[in-house]
Amino acid sequence: MSQPDSPSAGTAEPVGPAEPVGPAGLAGHRHCRAVVTLPQADVDHFNRIPRAAFVMEPRLRCELTDGHGGSHSALVQGVGYDLHWASWPEYAVQVAARCPEEAPFEGPEPPREADICLLREGHPGPHYGDTWF
Repeated sequence: MSQPDSPSAGTAEPVGPAEPVGPAGLAGHRHCRAVVTLPQADVDHFNRIPRAAFVMEPRLRCELTDGHGGSHSALVQGVGYDLHWASWPEYAVQVAARCPEEAPFEGPEPPREADICLLREGHPGPHYGDTWF
C-alpha cells in the first residue's frame, strides 16, 4: 500500500471536459474530470480488508469541482470509522476524516436531518452530499 508522501505510484489519466455536478447550490460548478488508476497492490489490499465498506475499483475520479486548487482527491475505502483517501498527482493514500459541514439539498423541503458533505475534511470548493451525483 502506498504511504503518504510516497513517490507517484498511481497513474493519472487525462479525460474530456468537465461536466455539471448537480443542481441547487452547485449552479455554475462542474465536476473535476481527473482520473487515477490505483496500483493493483493497493486495490488488492483495500478489497481484502475485513469490514470494508465496498469492493473498490482501481480507477477513481476526483470528487472535487473543476478548477479546484491543490491535489485531486477521491475516497478509496471506508473501514469502520476510518476513511482512506487517494490524492494525486503526487500519489498517496491516507486516512482522513470526512468533511463535517452541511451540504446543500435539492427539493421543495429541507430534509429532516441535514446531509453532511461527502468530501474529505478541508477540501477546496463547495460542499455536497449524496444527492449531487
